[in-house]
Amino acid sequence: MKKLTFIILGIVLSTTVFAQKFVPRIKGNSVINYIYSSDGQSLPLVLTFNSLGNPTKMDWSIDGYGTGSYEMSAKALQSGKGMDFKAPEPDVLTKLPDYKTFACISKDAFNNLVKTQGFEYNDIKYSVTPTDTANIKLNDKPLDVIHAVATNGKGEIWVLNNPDFPLICRTKNNADGTDLNLVSIQ
Repeated sequence: MKKLTFIILGIVLSTTVFAQKFVPRIKGNSVINYIYSSDGQSLPLVLTFNSLGNPTKMDWSIDGYGTGSYEMSAKALQSGKGMDFKAPEPDVLTKLPDYKTFACISKDAFNNLVKTQGFEYNDIKYSVTPTDTANIKLNDKPLDVIHAVATNGKGEIWVLNNPDFPLICRTKNNADGTDLNLVSIQ
C-alpha cells in the first residue's frame, strides 16, 4: 500500500512539474527573435542583448531594413512609462530617454500589473485578463505570460511573468500600428 501511495504521489508531482509554464531568463548575449509588424508588413526582428544593467544595450536587425543599436537606461527599465515602437534609424545608436523602454515594460509597470491587475503604458490603461495565455509558446513549451487588454478595447499585450526583465512576448492592435510577436529566445 505504501509503494502504491508513493507511486501515485510521484505521478502527481511529475505531472505538476511538467504542467508548469516556462520563464526563460534574459541575460547578456541573449538573442530574441520577433516578427515586427507595421503598416501591413511583417518582418523578422532580431535583438541581441550585449549587456543588461546601466545601460542595457541591444543590437537590432530587421531583414531588408538594416541594423543598429538601442541603449536603455537602468532608470527606464525600472520606471519607464512607455515603449518606443517606431522603427529605429539604421546604422545608428538609438539612446532611449529615461521614460522609454524597448521590447519590455518597466519593472514598476510590471509590479503594478501584478499587484493591481492593471498598469498604464504609453498613456494607455491596461487590465489583466486571464484568458488567451496558453498559446504563447517557445519550443512547444507554454510561456508564463500575463495578458492585458487596453481598457478602451484597442490593444492587447502579453508580458513574460519575469519581474527582472518583463519582456513583451506579443502585442496585438497596438495604438501606433506596430506589433511584436515573439518567435524564439536563444
